[in-house]
Amino acid sequence: MRYPIILGLFFSVCLLGCGGKESNQDLPQNNETTESILLVSTTQLEEIPQVTTPTTQEQIVETIPTTTLDLSWDGPLYPLTGLPAYEGIPQEPAVAVKIGNNDRNSLPHYGLREADIVYEVRIESGKSRFLAVYHSRLPEKVLPVRSARSSDIDLLLNLNHPVFVYWGANDIVLSEIQTAEWAGGFDSRSASSQWGERYFERDSSRSRPDNGYVNPSDLQETASNEAETPLSLFEYGEIPEAAVPAAGARWETSQRIVDYVWNASLEQWVRYQDGVIHLDQIGAPLTMDNLLFLYTDYRTSDADPNSPQAISVGTGDGWLLRDGTVTGVIWERQRTSDKWKILDDETGESITLDVGTTWVTLARPGEGSILSSETVVQLIS
Repeated sequence: MRYPIILGLFFSVCLLGCGGKESNQDLPQNNETTESILLVSTTQLEEIPQVTTPTTQEQIVETIPTTTLDLSWDGPLYPLTGLPAYEGIPQEPAVAVKIGNNDRNSLPHYGLREADIVYEVRIESGKSRFLAVYHSRLPEKVLPVRSARSSDIDLLLNLNHPVFVYWGANDIVLSEIQTAEWAGGFDSRSASSQWGERYFERDSSRSRPDNGYVNPSDLQETASNEAETPLSLFEYGEIPEAAVPAAGARWETSQRIVDYVWNASLEQWVRYQDGVIHLDQIGAPLTMDNLLFLYTDYRTSDADPNSPQAISVGTGDGWLLRDGTVTGVIWERQRTSDKWKILDDETGESITLDVGTTWVTLARPGEGSILSSETVVQLIS
């Protein structure tokens, strides 16, 4: 595969779509088979024309250059991406930052592109926030840093004692975080703690509370002796045998619509949010190599009756989207310290992700759909 390195801005969107007549197909539940969401044949994919972004966007964006991986590389690999670590694996802990995504005031995001893994999790009112995990690359600025949620704690505990960065939390969440920290789960770094004055800053060009930012490298240097280099959370390898072509996927809540569209030129998924391409601070689209769309239950958080808490331990249905394909999966994680097991939903055999960045959507059952080519064309036109 080619792994994009962002040097400029995004110019054209060359899409592989699907030929279904319906606008969306529901993601399968439980024992539905992969065949139930077969979108198009390979021949149909080849016949779909390229679609470019509007002229107004063409005037302000450029093509994203790419580089080719050394496929003969047999040296160390970054644990959270599977990519070659040509200069060796950093013997430093991962840094996980809680990033706001409540509304337009959260935009543009700084530093999301450099994350190895991004979890997107529901918060109150059908909105979402990110938990971005950094290790192979550390941006100079991550913004907007927002408050922690109870859902974050279980997602941190398989990262081999990371540094957890957030802009405060309510008293019950703070107590939960403190308990997990004392148990050796992670190093807590909050703006409301002793670390706040030195490492947390505000961008005067933006309004509160969406203007808080940090430099992850600075906070990585504060790690305790217990913090260690992360271990791999996923297995990386070839496209699953059960994979079928897909144009994209949608996550829809009462307050948000997130679309991921396959871009054949970039060989990555491009993110759209609420019908608009999701651009970062340099005007380039947010892209990823893998999208894990995992169904999970949410319960009411003990910290706030209005806040949902994702249950990320156990098992559930889902999808793996990689290389322009989708595969029905079962996810398993029996303990908070366990890595994610991603299994073929028919055979139960382990399947592998593509090397590169991974975004994980924790969705309630029924909130997802596979996009048709018609929907994709409408979305980008």
